[in-house]
Amino acid sequence: MWCPQPQLLLRFATAGDGDLIAAMCAQLSKDEGSPRASRFSAQVFRRDGFGAVPKFRCIIAEISGKPAGYELHCPDYDTDHVCRGIYMADLYVEKTARGRGIGRALMAAAADDGRQSGAAVMTWTAFRFNEPALVLYRRVGHEASELIEYAAEGAQFRDLAALNAPSDAFRLRPACAADCAVLAEFLAELQRTVGRPPVAGLAEKLRRDGFGADPAFAAIIAETPEGIPIGYALFWQSYVTETEMTGGLLSDLYVLPAWRRQGVARALLAAAARASAEAGGEFLVWAVDADNGHAREFYRRLSREVPENVICSCDPLEFAKLAEAAAGWRR
Repeated sequence: MWCPQPQLLLRFATAGDGDLIAAMCAQLSKDEGSPRASRFSAQVFRRDGFGAVPKFRCIIAEISGKPAGYELHCPDYDTDHVCRGIYMADLYVEKTARGRGIGRALMAAAADDGRQSGAAVMTWTAFRFNEPALVLYRRVGHEASELIEYAAEGAQFRDLAALNAPSDAFRLRPACAADCAVLAEFLAELQRTVGRPPVAGLAEKLRRDGFGADPAFAAIIAETPEGIPIGYALFWQSYVTETEMTGGLLSDLYVLPAWRRQGVARALLAAAARASAEAGGEFLVWAVDADNGHAREFYRRLSREVPENVICSCDPLEFAKLAEAAAGWRR
């Protein structure tokens, strides 16, 4: 537990907190003006958070023993920095308790918790019109306002996962540890293309995080019949409380320039959706640079653009600052 202020206690939720979290999650959806009512019930909270393989971790804030808010996060990955991270699915503070630093304290506790399992970054999304939340988020992290989110859900997701585009020109296969050098080459080129700084030791970091006892991601490689790699997709499973769904988060999709417009990207995207569906997922989400007109035109044919969402994150320095603050509150 953490005690950042007198009378303020942050603790991990237990299975018995299901009704409390479900009620606060429903209020969070209402306060944000979400078009969908929350389906996150106490039963779902217990099933998904306290089963054999928990899908998330949850922290509750209490003032003088009374619930004041909660934070919920799940494992994530970051190929910009090539490290494990956490995804903050929910952050909620009761109206009567706002303005007392509880939201920031919950985020710090989540960072402290994530760091114990090797995380070094944190990401989340917010509605662009939720200015009070964005004010807080700008203080602890930053907005990736240049990115547009895409989501394939429902029929779009099922259609995407069912898409089978056989070709004599290329084939797809799951990546293995022996492919890390190839994945590193593709990732380095992708980072260069989008103007992100290079990261040293890519192959070893990918091998460490993706192919050990606790893999943080999966990858699919596209190659010619002769076994020459021509592209890849990298993704992992995530969680959304409002819809009580598990689904895929696609981080990277890259095809060599000579092989573009030949169905390789579509096939990789579909394969990532199938892999997510086979793992129990019901959606696939990803982001693209807002000024990448060709990619956006391609993705609109397969998914829904989500311009109302803004992607936020704490990079390693911001994350470390948050986590260090909470480390001093531990009791």
